[in-house]
Amino acid sequence: MPISLAKINHKTFLINLLFSFIPISFIAGNLILNINILLFIIFAIFFYGKGVFSLKLDRLDKIILIFFAYTIFIGFLNNFYLQATLMDGDYTIAIKTILYLRFLIFYFVIKFLINKNLINFKLFFIFCFICTYFVSLDLMYQLNSGKDVFGYVSADPRRYAGPFGTEFIAGSYLQRFALFALFLFPIFFNNKDKIYLYLLSLLTFILIMTGLIVAGNRVPLILFIILIACILFFYKPMKKFLFLFFLLNIIVFTTLWNFNPNIKSHLNAFTERMSEIVEFASTVIIKNKESNYEVDKDNIIEYYKYSIYVNGKVIPLKNIYIKEFYSGYRTWSENKYFGGGIKSFRYNCASFNCSSHPHNYYLEILSELGLVGFFLILIVFFKVLFNSFLNLEAKKHPLNYDKIIIPFMFLFFIEIFPIKSTGSFFTTGNATYLFLIMSITIALTPTSKGKI
Repeated sequence: MPISLAKINHKTFLINLLFSFIPISFIAGNLILNINILLFIIFAIFFYGKGVFSLKLDRLDKIILIFFAYTIFIGFLNNFYLQATLMDGDYTIAIKTILYLRFLIFYFVIKFLINKNLINFKLFFIFCFICTYFVSLDLMYQLNSGKDVFGYVSADPRRYAGPFGTEFIAGSYLQRFALFALFLFPIFFNNKDKIYLYLLSLLTFILIMTGLIVAGNRVPLILFIILIACILFFYKPMKKFLFLFFLLNIIVFTTLWNFNPNIKSHLNAFTERMSEIVEFASTVIIKNKESNYEVDKDNIIEYYKYSIYVNGKVIPLKNIYIKEFYSGYRTWSENKYFGGGIKSFRYNCASFNCSSHPHNYYLEILSELGLVGFFLILIVFFKVLFNSFLNLEAKKHPLNYDKIIIPFMFLFFIEIFPIKSTGSFFTTGNATYLFLIMSITIALTPTSKGKI
């Protein structure tokens, strides 16, 4: 909701500047993002401390508090007792657990500010719009010139990082923030000549899709398509654009497919990985005895390092994601109910040559917080989605809230979508983004209002 002019002062200006700077901080890196979040929390508490800490908690708030209390208990229990010998003076789990508490404060600060109508969403959407255009255009520039505006050269001819340097996360960034660019003008600008609004939205969508394809992050590309399709299908005012959406996708895909052979081969490789996952699932889950898996006799040592046994058969884990998912499953199996604590996966991984996390939010939560933590966070996720979608359908809130909440609630749904590869649930970037959109979705849902 746009903030009223009467409330614009040095407090709200600084708070909104820090809040709207979050999309830029994601581009600048974790150090800047951490500083931004810390300053946002400090100034919010300094300006409105008494109000922030006098919240009347609703049921969802209490569940979130229980979840964080559980993470502290499990973290310290594992670090100092259950895994004290394994840790050998390493206090990583305890330290990471304490630092994770900043997201609980972040959650309550955002919820307080929104309930007091102190957040200027228009400014946030404008910053997202600018960042979306910058990242997309920078990716296109890097594709054409070989380097981006900062001089970064892509180390992979099939993928481009743009302003993110050596990290191939530009696609993930666009998938997370580009939707706000699409919603900026329909929500906040009342243009009498709708044709200009439609043309600008059309241009923005084409730019975003081009940026996503050029970035080469295939999962974010698919998730963004699913995201837009869900909004167009479930949100009635947008259904008239459904056909245009699919038509534009076909045009953009076809153009880039024929324009760049590296993009074509990169997208083709994704179908190969998907077929490997299907083959693995048919062999292991439904026990298809006519599997095409064969022993790689030229690399027999590596073959048996990354294999499992099913019905007397040796099944190789050909796909890197299958290997990581299976590592997460095996690690959870070692401590099913309580887990090993935040950031314990690298110490407890039950497979060979493990990564720092199993590349899936839910497998990571299971392995590090066990079934107890898993069910607590599932309750939170389900209740957020249920409340927001139920109230959207019931239309019990003002149209302005209706429009603003749309991108947040659908982005939250995509972020917690279970069948996808992800980064770590407990890292700065992912945790900041998750609690950002979750807290806003909760605060804009009518059932959460009037609790202060």
